[in-house]
Amino acid sequence: MIRIKEIEEENQKSALAADILADLPEWFGISESTQAYIEGAVDLQVWAAYQESDFAGFVSLSYSSEDCAEIDCLAVKKCYHRAGIGSQLLGVLEKSARQKASYLQVKTVAPGHYPTYDRTNAFYQAQGFKKLEIFPELWDKSNPCLIWVKKL
Repeated sequence: MIRIKEIEEENQKSALAADILADLPEWFGISESTQAYIEGAVDLQVWAAYQESDFAGFVSLSYSSEDCAEIDCLAVKKCYHRAGIGSQLLGVLEKSARQKASYLQVKTVAPGHYPTYDRTNAFYQAQGFKKLEIFPELWDKSNPCLIWVKKL
């Protein structure tokens, strides 16, 4: 049975992010970006999904404005993909974000560039997110940024 709990200890947040992201090089293969997620987690609200003593995934929440919350990172170990864990983590994050914000956003690579990110985009679309805008060079030309938004 998967359980979700908020992680409050800074060292545990970064260790959790490092453990989960190491299992996902297809999504988190740029070492500088991955390190930024790991280091950034300490300052964010973080929830972990776990089964017994094994962490299965995590999600981190930030705020891009007084009206908009942002999924900083959502990651689930490959062996737990398609088990509903991402949806559960997103549900907990949304419940918390609703207390402060009206909208939720997430940035990912635009469709049609990498099959793994096409799966990511399908996940967010299935969760009720709508495409807001593509920024072709926000990150770099080979990784055009799509911003998804959702009314909370």
